[in-house]
Amino acid sequence: MRYTPREIARIALFVALAAASVYLARLIPPIVIFGTGVPVSFMPAISALAGILLGARNGATAMFVYLVAGLIGLPVYAGGTGGIGHVLAPTFGFILGFIAAAWVAGRIAGQSSRPARLVVASVLALVPLYAVGIVYMAAVLNLYLHQSAPIAGLVLSMTPFVVKDVVENAAAGLLAAALIRRLFPERLGTVAGEAGARESA
Repeated sequence: MRYTPREIARIALFVALAAASVYLARLIPPIVIFGTGVPVSFMPAISALAGILLGARNGATAMFVYLVAGLIGLPVYAGGTGGIGHVLAPTFGFILGFIAAAWVAGRIAGQSSRPARLVVASVLALVPLYAVGIVYMAAVLNLYLHQSAPIAGLVLSMTPFVVKDVVENAAAGLLAAALIRRLFPERLGTVAGEAGARESA
């Protein structure tokens, strides 16, 4: 699997963006949703943007590099932390889920630049993110920490986080459409092609 210099640069840019977002999020107080204080995190949206703008393969690669950077000790995880010990943290599954989220967002978005499709791609990227995150959390809590944590209960507890992330990722999809118009003009032809195909059908 080879990457061009441009692809490497774009992947590195998203890794840096992901790391920077962790420190930016620390400056914003939690958002209260359904009586629960939800810490701000831009990572679900950034993983979706990576997949949409870089493509499924390169977006997932960017999130994988971010994961590895944290595991080797760079302070790029939530709270400005890092280290191999995070593997046993209940929330580590969400970091793994960013890889899947980027891949799914990229696959759904394809080469389209239509805002509606990009919003759908960004929001649906939350499905694998939460699936991996919640299953991993249940495994760590039940098998390693020996706490009773049924998946149904974890899913319910994640509701405020899902609400925040759906809104955030929908906005990210709209942002992606605007960025494509400025940074990826070659993809604008896809819209015309799709419209022509519908008219001739």
